[in-house]
Amino acid sequence: MKMIFQIKHTKQNLFGRNFFKIFIIFLIILVFVLIFNIFGPARSLASEIFSPFFKTGNFFYERMSQIPKIFADKNKLIEENKKLLAEVENSRLDIIDYESIKYENQKLRRELEIRPEGNFIAASIIAKSPQIPPDSLFLDKGFKDGLNNGDLVLAGERILIGKIAKMSKNRAMVALNSFANAVSYGYVARTNEPLEINGGGGGRLETKVAIDFDIIAGDKIMVADSFTYLAAIVGVVEEDQSSGFKNIFMSLPVDVSKISIVFIEPLTSE
Repeated sequence: MKMIFQIKHTKQNLFGRNFFKIFIIFLIILVFVLIFNIFGPARSLASEIFSPFFKTGNFFYERMSQIPKIFADKNKLIEENKKLLAEVENSRLDIIDYESIKYENQKLRRELEIRPEGNFIAASIIAKSPQIPPDSLFLDKGFKDGLNNGDLVLAGERILIGKIAKMSKNRAMVALNSFANAVSYGYVARTNEPLEINGGGGGRLETKVAIDFDIIAGDKIMVADSFTYLAAIVGVVEEDQSSGFKNIFMSLPVDVSKISIVFIEPLTSE
């Protein structure tokens, strides 16, 4: 059995529900605009509602406007920092120059105080033991300055410490009186008795005399040249009865480690 269904056609209304919804929304917006334009309190209310957004916008606007100023200030600080660094470096160099001049001034004053009378050449010690062999000094003067091998080397007024042993144009090596196997001749200042002075190395001088030779600890040993110089100080006197001799141990008149300037008496001076 066949069933027949009849399709019912409905007539669509042009002004349906969607139309009314849109119309109602339009009316609400229109009313809100009218109220906002007419009534001040409503306007104030809207302003209060949207003011946080306005304030946030103003904050970012102000910060963005300050960015060029921040970069300008940074560049200015960088330039000032460079100038300050340059001034600090100049001050450091000035201090170095001052200290150098101060050292040279002190050196000159000391040289003038201890310079012996006569035709002497001043020289600075640029090396000493342990940089070079023991009982030797390295000077900043050479034969171009008038030095000669064998010239006497003084540590001050009439204090003889050695002789020029080797040199070049601008440098000279001094063998101290205490240099191993160095031999010089002097006398005891107290008695005028002559004796031989032998270098023992390590700043030590020594000699051997007869047991009846008059010499005691503290005696000064002199060397006569164009002038009379102090060459050694007696430290220890040991008697050897079995051999019939005295062993004499002496030292240089000055502590060479504490001096920085010496004076050379050229052999040509009279």
